[in-house]
Amino acid sequence: MADQPFETDSDGNIITNPVTGWVSTTFAEMGVILAVQYAPTPEALESGESSSIQFVLTPAQCLELAARLTKLANIVLDQTLPEKPAN
Repeated sequence: MADQPFETDSDGNIITNPVTGWVSTTFAEMGVILAVQYAPTPEALESGESSSIQFVLTPAQCLELAARLTKLANIVLDQTLPEKPAN
């Protein structure tokens, strides 16, 4: 897995788990704890069932993650937003 950044199935497809929510708070006055809820299967997504995983991040990691997610979200939004008509 060191050569490939994403987990894949036996066919080489990237395994995805839709995020269904998250909660976060400060942790021991030195970091942030982030719990991400996700649907582990399509059936779980349909039924509203979720699993979660918890992470502890440093403030620097939080800022780096936020910046990267913002950048990627803007790329996707720029590709999907309809073009404005020229005046």
